[in-house]
Amino acid sequence: LREAAERAGCETILALADIRETHGAFPADELSGYGRQGWYDDYDVADDESSGTSDDEPEYVIQDLVDSEITLTHWTGLDGTGLDETSLSLRGAEVCASTPSGDLRPYSQEYEGYMGNYGNTLDRWYHRAAVVVWPREQAFANRAETSPAWALDELAAMASSGDVAGARAAAATLAPFWDGIRHYQVPDAEGKAKASGLLGQALQAAGAVADAATAAMLLRPFLIASLTDAHVDSFAKIADGYGQQWTAELLRTWFGGDHPTWAYHESRQVPQWAADRMPGLCERLRATGGAGAMAALRLLELAWEWIGKDIRSALALSPPSNRDGQLSTLGEPLAAVLTTATAMEAAGTRDAVTSYIGQQDDAVTVLEMSALRAAAKMPKAAARRDAGLQALASDCAARLRTRLARPEREAGDWSIEMPGGCSCDLCGTLGAFLKDKSLRTFAWPLAKDRRHHVHSRIDGAELPVTHVTRRQGRPFTLVLHKADALFDREQAGRAKDQADLGWLASKRMTAQAGPR
Repeated sequence: LREAAERAGCETILALADIRETHGAFPADELSGYGRQGWYDDYDVADDESSGTSDDEPEYVIQDLVDSEITLTHWTGLDGTGLDETSLSLRGAEVCASTPSGDLRPYSQEYEGYMGNYGNTLDRWYHRAAVVVWPREQAFANRAETSPAWALDELAAMASSGDVAGARAAAATLAPFWDGIRHYQVPDAEGKAKASGLLGQALQAAGAVADAATAAMLLRPFLIASLTDAHVDSFAKIADGYGQQWTAELLRTWFGGDHPTWAYHESRQVPQWAADRMPGLCERLRATGGAGAMAALRLLELAWEWIGKDIRSALALSPPSNRDGQLSTLGEPLAAVLTTATAMEAAGTRDAVTSYIGQQDDAVTVLEMSALRAAAKMPKAAARRDAGLQALASDCAARLRTRLARPEREAGDWSIEMPGGCSCDLCGTLGAFLKDKSLRTFAWPLAKDRRHHVHSRIDGAELPVTHVTRRQGRPFTLVLHKADALFDREQAGRAKDQADLGWLASKRMTAQAGPR
């Protein structure tokens, strides 16, 4: 068979396959019921395949094949030696067998009884040997599709042995499916992705092929969260080799680029990656000089671009508890951006961050305090020298002082500030009720859809106002009532602001903080 394959321009190898077949079935000892009496009256149990304890006593009566799966789990090298793990699903049209799997004894089986919408099925699993034949020009791509690590090592080895042209040609066969290796970057149950080691191999191969377009194709599928300190030297080397523009485009791709369909996992990883790894990465890349130093600056800019978008999204969230919770999680990444900008003397990025924060409304104090508390865990000298953190602390302290300078609510003042976002007539009436200092309860006849809008406005802003529908008459009456929590919340807010201001003073972060 191998000789015939060679004459046909093909390669052939040995492989192991796992097969699952699902048949319609019912227990052989089922003497009554719709299945036996309605469908299988003339079904000859004795002539059918079975998997019972003996040939004379079949356990199940097997019907038609419902579904099947065939997966190659291992295969050998071309010389018939070695055994590599793989995971390659095959379509039925790609397989032929002289002996059907059903004629063999399965190594495992599982019966599912009738469950209403499904059932009366028997799953059987088989181990089988296979001979795999493929066109010689597809051999490298076929192996690479199931083992990207093998492919990257092969490319690097081919180029290192002097066959750079062959390595480029082999790499070109990967292009149709190579973006699919992105699934390697989905974190497992422990939050670890398989891509970190794979990226190291990809960087080696990308440098070895000595072609910018091929290198970009090999590196395109990776996410920025896969980049670690272990990759600094090889990344700086290829950055020098392919230039600043190439490197900048690659980094943008790693940050999601124009791939919104697969950026979901990236959105969960970037902020923590920025907090944990970005400062050290930028420092080491900067130390390499040349394109590596420029890459460090671009890395910082892209990190702030991403985190800035996350901050904008968080500030727009409702209700306020969700907004504040999300902003709190972004404090540590924000502190990392500011400290990295100061360390790299990237005054433009640092000033852009502090200017943007300063332009937001007072909800941003949650973010500022989270960032400053994260910075307080850094070495004190480093935190005090950081101009960005000092500007952040000054802005935060000014906001806190302004809020504390407002008069405290009087005992009979039930006024509530109406949140923005809608100017319809319903919100105008709601706003008038909320603004009234003495009016505490408001009975409001409203149709269902109009009541729903008022409900959503109150709940979306988490206002201390109860809303109950009195189901009498037409339309029903919506009864709004300002709750005692209004005073409790204000007292709690002032206490928190005072505590935060005191903490800033204790950390000596507000020496230059003037009135806002």
